[in-house]
Amino acid sequence: MRPDTNSGPSRQSGFTLIELMVTLGILAIVLSVGVPSYRGLVMDNRMASQANLFATSIKLARSNAVRFQRNATVCASANFDAAVPTCSASTDWSDGWIVWVDKDRDAATDANEIISVFGPVHQASELKSTSANRFTYDGRGFAATAAGALTLCDNRTGEMGRVIKVNATGRTNIARQACT
Repeated sequence: MRPDTNSGPSRQSGFTLIELMVTLGILAIVLSVGVPSYRGLVMDNRMASQANLFATSIKLARSNAVRFQRNATVCASANFDAAVPTCSASTDWSDGWIVWVDKDRDAATDANEIISVFGPVHQASELKSTSANRFTYDGRGFAATAAGALTLCDNRTGEMGRVIKVNATGRTNIARQACT
């Protein structure tokens, strides 16, 4: 005789509609809390990375000034992507900057003098100075231009940005600063 397969309570697997709705509700709460803070974390890391990149370019200029025993300059450049980029007179560094060594001492950039080229900062950020459009170091690694500071802020209101200070000896210091 064959056993009856339909006798007794049957077991079904799967989710009920109520279980699915509760799970989706919990997921919505977790995402509404987590996504904005993750976005802030990404933007904070981007800002720190951009500030560190600029500080690295200053160090690169100092070391190359000593290496070549010639003046080395970090300057704002509006045409960083040109075959031979040039320095601009602007104090807005957001468009990019270059590091170059004046090997032939003619105060003009030549193709063989470009050490490194840095493109624009992220489109949501701006890197500006009140007075500095270049930082130059002599063959001993000392600053040949006045000290200056650049402010890095992004498009968030009321957030902390970064200030990159380049002192008279040519050293850099990065600190948090309120953005307006």
